[in-house]
Amino acid sequence: MNALDKLFSWIYRQSEGWMLMEPNLFRKINDPYPESPGEIVIKVSNLMDKKKYYKDPDITIEKLCTYIHINRSYLSRAIHKVYGINFCEWVNLYRIEEAKILMRKEKGNTLDLEDLAVQCGFNSVRSFTRVFSAKENMTPRQFFKSERWKRTRQKICG
Repeated sequence: MNALDKLFSWIYRQSEGWMLMEPNLFRKINDPYPESPGEIVIKVSNLMDKKKYYKDPDITIEKLCTYIHINRSYLSRAIHKVYGINFCEWVNLYRIEEAKILMRKEKGNTLDLEDLAVQCGFNSVRSFTRVFSAKENMTPRQFFKSERWKRTRQKICG
């Protein structure tokens, strides 16, 4: 065994099976990398639902890729191919859905937008309202009032 073979052997033992397969793409040997963008998005979506990474107001694609051990470019391309949007827009979809769930569960007649925005991962009420309005074609308050009206109507109508 020459010096170069010893070096590669040492690197392999130190990496515990992690090898550089492509530039900027790390993959564990014998751990198949999902082949299609759809599979990547499904895997990451399941983790987003389970771990609620979107609630972190400072989440970035780099942070998420570090958490889930996936290549940044590969994830970005997969999200764009499947949804036709960028990472930030994709995360905001989760945040808006979380906000709608929380508003539907709200029992009172008032809504604290600042608290709701923070719970969903937004940095400010202004960005929350802007993103929510763009996606739902109504403000969060209008949505809350319409959901409250639906609940009231269901109670009356049976």
